[in-house]
Amino acid sequence: MEEETATLRILEAKIYVAVGRNVWKNTSNLIWALQNFKGNKICIVHIHQPSPTIPVLGTKFEASTADEELVRAYRGKETTKTEKILQEYLSICLKIGVQAEKLCFEMDSIEKGIVEMIYQHRIRKFVMGAAADKHYSMNMEDLKSKKANFVCQQAPATCQIHFTCKGNLIHTREARMDEVRALSTLLSEFQRLVLPQISTNPLEEVASLNAQKEGESSISEVSLSQVQEEPNDSSSQAFPCSGMGLNMINFLINSTKLWQKLAIQDHEHCE
Repeated sequence: MEEETATLRILEAKIYVAVGRNVWKNTSNLIWALQNFKGNKICIVHIHQPSPTIPVLGTKFEASTADEELVRAYRGKETTKTEKILQEYLSICLKIGVQAEKLCFEMDSIEKGIVEMIYQHRIRKFVMGAAADKHYSMNMEDLKSKKANFVCQQAPATCQIHFTCKGNLIHTREARMDEVRALSTLLSEFQRLVLPQISTNPLEEVASLNAQKEGESSISEVSLSQVQEEPNDSSSQAFPCSGMGLNMINFLINSTKLWQKLAIQDHEHCE
């Protein structure tokens, strides 16, 4: 437990900042993070999108159909260029006196790459653009970027996300740790209460069917006696959940309420 708490503190102390390929256009968001999170470790994040086409003798070919050697060589040039861009961002941090880290994630979709990266690296604090700097205005309050809206909706609830534009904070999506812990508890209860019944009942039905097909009289007699002993209670047919224990019913009620709360909060955060 203590090790897990220490790990969470380390993760929360590091600020991840999303940057694009154009250093000049993305510097304002990085400067905002450096100014507002002094003392925190900074990690520069970039989602690399491999080019779908490969230029050959003035003509572009689909990467899937181009020669493998040419594709490999071009991918190497892309990697070298991306590394150079990230080094420029690191140099900006050094000029301000911050020793930053870098993290590059490769995916065809930038917004999906960001969400996947947040999941994989258990990121707790993230900074990204709400829109391009040219869209900034004094009364700007909403996320203008499709990428920002996607990340706001799809990123894990454990991550606090600051959306900035032209060096100004536009919106903060707060992390919701209480709901996440409650959901984790409910999932544990689900495994304890529901899964054993799901895994047991179908096997009993299959065993009964096999016994009938094989014509085993002893099993048939036992099945018949069990049917005769069961009370003919019409209420059990009218109410499918009457066979559930009180704990399971409470679990279903609580999980429904929690899911509704999370859905409402997600909607409010992304409006």
